Amino acid sequence: MRVAIIGAGQMGEALRRVAEGVGHQVTAIVGRPLEEAFWDRLSAEVVIDFSHASQVRFVVERCLSRGIPLVTGTTGWTAEEEELRRWAKAVPGARWIWGGNFSRGVALLKLILQKVHDLWPLFSDWEGVLVETHHSRKKDAPSGTAIELQRFFPALKAIYSLRVGQIVGEHALLLSGMGEEVEILHRAHDRKVFADGALWAAHWLLQQNAYVGRFEEVFLAHSQG
Repeated sequence: MRVAIIGAGQMGEALRRVAEGVGHQVTAIVGRPLEEAFWDRLSAEVVIDFSHASQVRFVVERCLSRGIPLVTGTTGWTAEEEELRRWAKAVPGARWIWGGNFSRGVALLKLILQKVHDLWPLFSDWEGVLVETHHSRKKDAPSGTAIELQRFFPALKAIYSLRVGQIVGEHALLLSGMGEEVEILHRAHDRKVFADGALWAAHWLLQQNAYVGRFEEVFLAHSQG
């Protein structure tokens, strides 16, 4: 798979290492692909963008108008999401997948939470909270992933955030009833899982004739047959 990476930060470098480590060819890695020459000489089969919210629209429009499949892992552009989704769906054969977290384990957790939400009326005497833990350098709290998880289980009583040490990422759903409790936990041991997930998404996207949607929607659609 020939991959172009947009985003010259830590995630871009992690993607390069993982991609080349499993035999993919990284044809370009750039922070801000504003020059026409970049697009004119682009030879990648798929573009993966982990850059900045300010250029998401530009990258989406440039890739899809040229028929290039795109994986967007950039966060912070939620206000534009629905407008860009509508635009992309009108582009014939558009292939674009995006998400705030490309861990397949987190995608599975979202699917589990949706099922818990469907059953929650039968547990009206229970309470549920989410505890998310990340390294001490992480500034946002709650995490973007925690906020996304709440969309799948809006009955959460609260989200608690912990920042300590070098923890990559942990999200624990605690469901408590009289005399019993259930804990559902996802723990990322290495940031490599996010690069792995983005490459998995890119490979999946290349097998589709058209697709416009969020990363977890792939799994949700599959679970519904």
